[in-house]
Amino acid sequence: MARKQNWFERLFLSYQRELLGFAGQRLDDAAEDVVQEAYLRLLEHEEPDSILNPRAYLYRVTANAAVDLGRKRQIRELYAAQVEDFDAVCSPTPSPETESANSQLLQQCLQVLERLPEIQRHVFLLHRIEGYSHREIAETLKLPRRTVERYCAKALEHCLAAMDGEG
Repeated sequence: MARKQNWFERLFLSYQRELLGFAGQRLDDAAEDVVQEAYLRLLEHEEPDSILNPRAYLYRVTANAAVDLGRKRQIRELYAAQVEDFDAVCSPTPSPETESANSQLLQQCLQVLERLPEIQRHVFLLHRIEGYSHREIAETLKLPRRTVERYCAKALEHCLAAMDGEG
């Protein structure tokens, strides 16, 4: 075991700089990782004495480690893009952060709506919250349809101005 360790250390000291340059040509940002991987593979070799040309072996293992790392990066990029796509899918259940933000926004809207004349607020809520059409609201409240449209427009304008900090 000690013999294997000494042999390994000699190889490491002899070829480390050379292999770093070689790996740097292939993957400049990960040359050290690739060379370490090559030495780990060499250390795990069951019969290091069977290696006739350790330098050539290290070059081959370094090249293979660089190829492996390149493939891993490609796979990560592929899956990262898929995960980003997956993250973009809307969940039917909002996150706690979204619920909190929506609750705060609703409270702000309700405060803004409280400052509207009652009839405008009522028409706006019937249209935006209850889903009634302008025609249905006009018939129900016995108002001209154009008045209902104007009330909705003014209420919306008021809300938007308030949300932008103007109201």
